[in-house]
Amino acid sequence: MTPRIFITGAGVVSSIGAGVEDFERALYAGKSGIGPSQLFGPVFGESAVTAEVRDFSPQPWLGNKGIRVLDRIARLVCVAGHMALCGAGLSRSDATASDPEMGLVCGTMLGSVHSITSFDWSGLVDGTNYVNPMDFPNTVINSAAGQAAIKFKLGGVNSTICAGGASGLYALHYAAEFLRLGRARILLAGGAEELSEESFLGLRKNGLTSPSGSLHPFDSKRDGTISGEGAALLVLESADTARARGAQPWAEIVGFASAQDAHSTHAFDVRAHAATEAIQMAIESAGIEPAQIACIVSSASGSPAGDEMEARALGNVFGARLAEIPVCAPKAALGETLGAAGALGAVAVP
Repeated sequence: MTPRIFITGAGVVSSIGAGVEDFERALYAGKSGIGPSQLFGPVFGESAVTAEVRDFSPQPWLGNKGIRVLDRIARLVCVAGHMALCGAGLSRSDATASDPEMGLVCGTMLGSVHSITSFDWSGLVDGTNYVNPMDFPNTVINSAAGQAAIKFKLGGVNSTICAGGASGLYALHYAAEFLRLGRARILLAGGAEELSEESFLGLRKNGLTSPSGSLHPFDSKRDGTISGEGAALLVLESADTARARGAQPWAEIVGFASAQDAHSTHAFDVRAHAATEAIQMAIESAGIEPAQIACIVSSASGSPAGDEMEARALGNVFGARLAEIPVCAPKAALGETLGAAGALGAVAVP
C-alpha cells in the first residue's frame, strides 16, 4: 500500500506577514504587500513598485549567530524552516548532531542571483584578488538549501529544484515521492525567492511587469505582474511517522501532475492544452473526480496571456461548474514570487 503523505507544519515569510497565523490573517483581511520598494531606493526612481518583505530581520527567529554569512534568500529559507520545524514540534535549535533521515527540498527559479552577480562583478571590476571569500559559498543556486541544512543539522537529502515558476510545487512533489519510497523520515519542502535588482529588471525588461504598478488577476484591466519575494516551507512526513510521534496533520498530498507545450521563453499558449492536461492528470492521480474539487488556488499573476490561458484551462476541466467554485489568486497580494509561488499557494490551502 502506498504510504500517505501528511503536512504537519509550515513556515512562511511573505510581503503580507511572517508566520502562518499572520499570513492567514492578512489573506483573509485582503491585505496587499504591493507598494513602493524600500530595497531599491532611488535606483529605479518612482517606477519601483514591488511586493517585498519589508523591514526583514531574521534575528527574532534565528538569533545573531551565523547570520552574517547568509544572503537574503538564505535568511528567508532559514526563517521559514525554523518556523516550520517548530510548528511541527521538531525544533532543531538545540540539536547537537545531524539527523540523516531529515532533509530539505527547496524550489527556486533564480536562487542567490544577487550574490552570484555581485561576486562576479567584483572579480571583473576590482580583480580576482579583491573578491570577498566570505561571499563565495553563496554563489551557487543551491546555497540557501545548503545553509539551512547546516543550520538545522539536516543530514538527509538536500535538493534544490529549479523549474521556473513551478519550482515550489515540484519540490513538494519531489519530497512526497522521496518519502513514499522510504528514503527519508521527515522532509522540509517548499520554495523561496529573493527580490533583487537583477530579478526586478529581468521581469521589467521582458515586458512582464505592470506599467500601471498594479496587479489584477483575471481582470480585464490587467496589464502585467509585480515582482515579489518570499519563502514557504512545509513539513512532510508519512502517516505512520506522524502517528508515531503524535503529530496533528494539516493536510494530505494526494496528487500531482505536470505537462508543457512550451513555444516561447516568456509567453503562454492561450489554447491551454498542457495546462488542461496537467489539471486532469493531477485530479486523476489523486483518485478523485472534478466534481469533488471545492476550492482552487490559482497561479494568476495579472499576465494578460497567462491569466487567459489559466482561465481557459480551468474552464476546459470544470465547465459551467467553475462559476460555483471559489478561486483564490494569492499573487494579487503577494506579487509574482517565482519559485516561491507554488509553496506560498500551498500554505494558503489548509
